[in-house]
Amino acid sequence: MIDRILSWFAPHICKGCKVVGNTLCNRCKNYILDQKWHRCVHCQTFVNDHDYALRGNLCRECSRKLPFSKVFVVGERVDVLKRLVGDHKYFSERASAQPIAELLVATLPNDLPPGMVIVPLPTIPKHIRERGFDHTKLIARKLSRIRKIPINTSALRRTDNVSQHSATFQKRRQQAEKAFLINPNLKSTSFLLIDDIYTTGATTIAAAKLLLQSGAKKVWLGIVARQTSFGNAPAPNSTSTPPHKPALNIDRVL
Repeated sequence: MIDRILSWFAPHICKGCKVVGNTLCNRCKNYILDQKWHRCVHCQTFVNDHDYALRGNLCRECSRKLPFSKVFVVGERVDVLKRLVGDHKYFSERASAQPIAELLVATLPNDLPPGMVIVPLPTIPKHIRERGFDHTKLIARKLSRIRKIPINTSALRRTDNVSQHSATFQKRRQQAEKAFLINPNLKSTSFLLIDDIYTTGATTIAAAKLLLQSGAKKVWLGIVARQTSFGNAPAPNSTSTPPHKPALNIDRVL
């Protein structure tokens, strides 16, 4: 409600083409979706159409060692998507949760398993206090409303208060292994884990393992943006910008 009132006095501007009205216009949203990032979320190898239909953004090799049944990624964390996710996460821009959720809706398949429940990856309390809200939970709630899928925001609880922003891969994995507690009263056996950015995968892997240990039969993963400049493989070339606007300068630190 407050955001709607403020939009009259300080309207939102599209992260891509700078058109006034929304944080992401339909044209720029379609531009992001048209990129179709068909790579493995973990090792970043190319995923062909056949394997994508089976597992989404998860290659055959990684599917054998990761706790996810399927993974779906909106795109690489560059250009418009980087600005959209960054302003929502680091600059407390609540309005961006809606277009981010819409991007996830368009990326996820229409036929989700019966009884699947959305589980947002919990944010550390320190960041919730800084932003005034849990950014991932807000995205998950929007997704739940659009797709009419139940959501469980108490399935996982954060036990740490340490940021992983500048941590090494090894440090992230060590922190993630003791970062969560599982709700012992979970009834569903099919979960859709939601997170905004996948870098090393340490936190999402740890959370998915806990869900499986609690009795889950399958855990899907929905990711908004894959950070390709830090992880298991070098970033593929991605310097394209929407054809209907000038190149963006998004080199600011997010």
